[in-house]
Amino acid sequence: MGLDESALTGEPFAASKGEHPVALDAPLGERSSMLYAGTAVIAGSGAGVVTGVGADSELGRLGQLVQDAKEPATPLQRAMNELARAALVLALAASVLVPLIGVLRGQPVRQMLLDGLTLAFATIPEELPILVTVLVAVGGLRLARQHVLLRKLRSAEAIGAVTVLLTDKTGTLTENRLRLEEIDGDRAHVLSVAVAALGGVTPQDPLDVALAEAHGEHLSRRATRRFPFDPQRKRESAVWTDEATAYVAVKGAPESVLHVCAMAADERSKTQARVAHLAQQGLRVIAVAERRIQDVPEDADTAETDLSFVGLAAFVDPLRSGVHDAVHALAKAGVRTVLVTGDHPLTALAIAQQAGLQCQKALMGGSALESMSDDVLVARLAGDSVVARATPADKLRLVRVLQAHGEAVAVTGDGVNDAPALAAADVGIAMGARGTHLARGAADLVLTDDAYPTIVSAVAGGRGLGAQLRRAVAFYLGAKVALVSVIAVPLALGFASPFRPVQIVLLELFMDLGASVAFVSEPPSPDAMSRPPRDPARRFLDGAQLSAIALCAVTLTVAVLPTYLIVRSLADTQTGSAAAVAAWLIAHAAIAWSVRVRPTLAFARNLAFPGWAFVATATAIVFALTPAAQALGGEALDAKAFGITVAAAAAGGALAIVGRRVLALPRRL
Repeated sequence: MGLDESALTGEPFAASKGEHPVALDAPLGERSSMLYAGTAVIAGSGAGVVTGVGADSELGRLGQLVQDAKEPATPLQRAMNELARAALVLALAASVLVPLIGVLRGQPVRQMLLDGLTLAFATIPEELPILVTVLVAVGGLRLARQHVLLRKLRSAEAIGAVTVLLTDKTGTLTENRLRLEEIDGDRAHVLSVAVAALGGVTPQDPLDVALAEAHGEHLSRRATRRFPFDPQRKRESAVWTDEATAYVAVKGAPESVLHVCAMAADERSKTQARVAHLAQQGLRVIAVAERRIQDVPEDADTAETDLSFVGLAAFVDPLRSGVHDAVHALAKAGVRTVLVTGDHPLTALAIAQQAGLQCQKALMGGSALESMSDDVLVARLAGDSVVARATPADKLRLVRVLQAHGEAVAVTGDGVNDAPALAAADVGIAMGARGTHLARGAADLVLTDDAYPTIVSAVAGGRGLGAQLRRAVAFYLGAKVALVSVIAVPLALGFASPFRPVQIVLLELFMDLGASVAFVSEPPSPDAMSRPPRDPARRFLDGAQLSAIALCAVTLTVAVLPTYLIVRSLADTQTGSAAAVAAWLIAHAAIAWSVRVRPTLAFARNLAFPGWAFVATATAIVFALTPAAQALGGEALDAKAFGITVAAAAAGGALAIVGRRVLALPRRL
C-alpha cells in the first residue's frame, strides 16, 4: 500500500506499507508496518489490526501534546505587568504625598483632597490598556495588509522579538510538489519503462504523477500482471505481453533495482556513484530496468531478476520562491534559522544549503536526539542547524530547550505534526492555504499567502510595533511624571495648583488618547531589520526606556513649571494657570515629536502625528488668547504672558532635541 503521511511526517513522498514488522523505536517515517489515522491511502489496499484509537492513536497523541503545551508570556505581557506596577506606585505616591505637602504649606484641606483625587485620576494608568490595545490592533491591521493574519493579538509585537526560527521543510521551504528534475540515460527510454512499470493504473503517488506528466502519453490498456511496490522489495513491476513474448518493466529504489540487474562490477560502481551524487543534491532517485522473457512470471521474484539497467530518474520538491532571500534577511536581522523535518538527512541538508543555511551536518531526531542532554543540544543549535528524521515530540523539545536558555522561539509549520511545537512556541506561524486545521488552530499567526518571505515582513512589522510601543510608553509615563512635578512644586512653595480638574481632563485627552493615535500611526523604522533582536531577558523599563521617560518628564516640566511661576508672579493664579495649560499643550507636542523614530518623516507618511500636533497647538492658542480660557477657570493672556509661554515651550522642545542626541535614543530605544 502507498499512503500520504505528509501531514504527520512532513515527507512529500508516498509512504510504502507492508506486513513485515519494524523495530519499536523506528522513526515515524520508517514504520512501514503501521497505518495512522488522518493519513490517506493513495495506492493499493489491505487489511490491518487496530492497535489504538482516539487518544492512543498518533493523531490523538499529537492533540494531547497541543493541549498540554503552555504558551510563554510574551515580551508585551511581561512589559505591561512591569509598567502596571511602576505606574501604580507613582499614582498612589502622587495622590497621597502631593495633597499632604499642600496641607502642610497651608492650602485648604478641601481643595487638597480634590487635587489628590484629580492627581489619582491623572496618574493611574487606566488608559494604558487602551493605548497598548490600539497600538497592537493597528499593527495587526498593517500585518493583515501584508498577508499576515493575527489569531492572537499579542503576537503582533512578539514576532518582532524572536531570536530563533524553527522551520518545517515540506510545504514551508519547499512547494510540496514533486518535479522530475534530471534523467540519467536516454530520456524517452527511461520514461517509457518507468511509466510501463505502473501497469497502466492511474497514478496517485506524487512521484508517479510526475513521471506520467513528463512522459505525456497515456497507456490505453492494463498490464497482464502487476507486482505493486512494497517496503521490503522497494520496487514495483508490471508484465506486459504481446503475441510472442512478455516484457517486464521495473522501477524502484536504486539499491534494490541494481541488486537484481545483470551488470558488470565497474558499471554497477559507476551507477552507484551517480546515485550518491544525485542524492547529495537532495533529489529523490529511482532506478529503471527491463527484461524480455518468454512466459508470464507467477511472482515478483521470478519477474524481477536478471534485468537490464535502463537509467535513473531524479525528483525534487522545489524550493519556494523567495526563500533564500528571506533566510538571508532574517540572518541579517539576527534571527537564526533551524530546519526541523522528518525527511532524510541528505535531503534536509541539501534543501537547507539551497535555502542559504550555513550547515554541513544534520542532527538526527528520535532516539539519537533523546540521548542528548539539553546543554549539548543547545550548543549544537548555536548557529544555522538542521534536524532530520525529527518527530513531533522532538520539535516540541527543541522549542522548550531553546526557551529555557533565553531564546524567543518562532515555529512555522502546516501539518498536524507541527501543531504541538506551534502551540508551545513564543510565536506559532501556520500556513493558511495548505495548513491543516489543527496547525492553524495552534498557531498565533497565519500566512494567508503561504509565502515564506512574508515571515520577514511580519518580523519587520513586529519590530516596528515594539519600537513605537516603547516610544509611546516613554512619552506617556514621562508626561505623568511631569504632571506630578508641575503640581507638586507649587504646592510645596505654598501656591495653588497650576491645573484645575477640568484642565487636567483636557490635558489627558491630548497626552493619552491623542498621542496614542499619533504614535500608533508611525511607520516602522527602515533599519529595523538591520539590527539584532531585543534581548528577551531585557527588562522593558531598562536604561534606555528610563532615559526616554526622564527626558520627556524633565523637558515638559522645564516648559510648564517656569511658565506658571513667572506668569503667576506677573499677573495672578488664573492667568498663570491658563499659561501653564497653553505651555503644556505646545511643549508636549514638540517633545513627542522629538521622541519619534524619524522626526523628519514626511507629513504624508503619517498624517495623524502632525495633525495631532497642530490640533494641540491650535487648542493652546484658543484657550490662551480668547475668552474660552474662562471656561477652564483661567484668564486670557496678554502679549507678554503669551510670549513667555511660547518661549518656555520652545525651550522645552529644544532641550528634548538636544537630549535625544545626547542620550542616543534613536539607537538605544
